[in-house]
Amino acid sequence: MISILILGIIIAGVFRQIEMAQVRYGVEGQKLDMTQQEREFIDQLTRDLHQAGYPAVAQYGNVIDLNSPLVAAGVWYISQNGLAMEGDLDGDGTVESIRYTYNDGSGWGGPGPNPCPCLQRSQIPKVNDWPWNQPAPVYYTQVQNIIPVAGRPFFAAYQTDGSTVDLTTPLALGSGAAVDPDSRSALQAIKAVRITFTVQGKLPDPNTKQLIQVTMTGMARLPNN
Repeated sequence: MISILILGIIIAGVFRQIEMAQVRYGVEGQKLDMTQQEREFIDQLTRDLHQAGYPAVAQYGNVIDLNSPLVAAGVWYISQNGLAMEGDLDGDGTVESIRYTYNDGSGWGGPGPNPCPCLQRSQIPKVNDWPWNQPAPVYYTQVQNIIPVAGRPFFAAYQTDGSTVDLTTPLALGSGAAVDPDSRSALQAIKAVRITFTVQGKLPDPNTKQLIQVTMTGMARLPNN
């Protein structure tokens, strides 16, 4: 009987270790998926920013303006929660209007379950009009289960000397049929954009008993801005 009791204790311990290993495997797999999702999003944003502002008005001898579909305005809008730019992303001669935004999910109307809070992206061909007068963006969810952190904006901008651009008030290139010269100077002074965001998983960490969170930061320079 004593032998059977000891054997039972050993077997219970072995199964407990197997169970913990399976839980840890699921947790680490979830972390890997979340990290991969974040990395792919940052890679996409980086590629877009590298092409923002190409081709520029100067490449056409300044005979056309930013309301032409042949030229890209670069980053023409930026706030702590959103970013808008224009650029020939594929080098095929078509200028695209690209937008990134944080969606808190409060206005979700379906179909399907609400994937937000999330980060979304829109890409549509530019039409013959000013950047801010383009057709309504068509957003697709890129990263789900975003956790907003108080005091930490999603987007930040930096000048050449590394100083931070104040985005508490959004910077917009213009409105109606006019470019704001002050905003244009401020936007053209931006040489790098950073994004920081946190994704929360669905499985808790077995050690902390808290839902898993992965934070990632990416930064890209604006060679054409």
